[in-house]
Amino acid sequence: MRRATLLRGGDSDHGTPGVLCAGPAAAPELRLHTMEPPWRHNRRNRSCIPPGAYEVRPHISPRFGRCLLVRGAPGRSHILFHAGNLGGDVERGLRTHTLGCVLPGERRGALVAGGRRQRAVLASRTAMRRLLSWAAGRPFVLHIAAAPAGGSGYAPAEGVSYP
Repeated sequence: MRRATLLRGGDSDHGTPGVLCAGPAAAPELRLHTMEPPWRHNRRNRSCIPPGAYEVRPHISPRFGRCLLVRGAPGRSHILFHAGNLGGDVERGLRTHTLGCVLPGERRGALVAGGRRQRAVLASRTAMRRLLSWAAGRPFVLHIAAAPAGGSGYAPAEGVSYP
């Protein structure tokens, strides 16, 4: 079965950024940025899922259309990869496009939402199309891990400063 790895950077109220590498570790076939909600002890609709290995399958969502379903998250269901930009903590007044799902993006940046500047992934629809193309309608194994200190590759893009 094919494999992908999601290395998460440090989370904050703005969300949990990461880098998704799909394919062989030595030469990934696809590299995307991700945004998830911040870690909130695996709370439904508020938290990213715990690190671990998960099966991911193609899925048709009534809301998002073609997407990918992450299976086996403890105490959670309907965790998807779908297009979106923001993963902020709504209980702290930030905006979000996810209730626990993974949002892919071509690049990272920031958007103004609700009058506040937030970390974001950008060009998410393009990234989602690329991810679906890589998956090619087949399941794959997703490994989620925290990146080693200084090793996430999640530095702000040139000219972008995060709040």
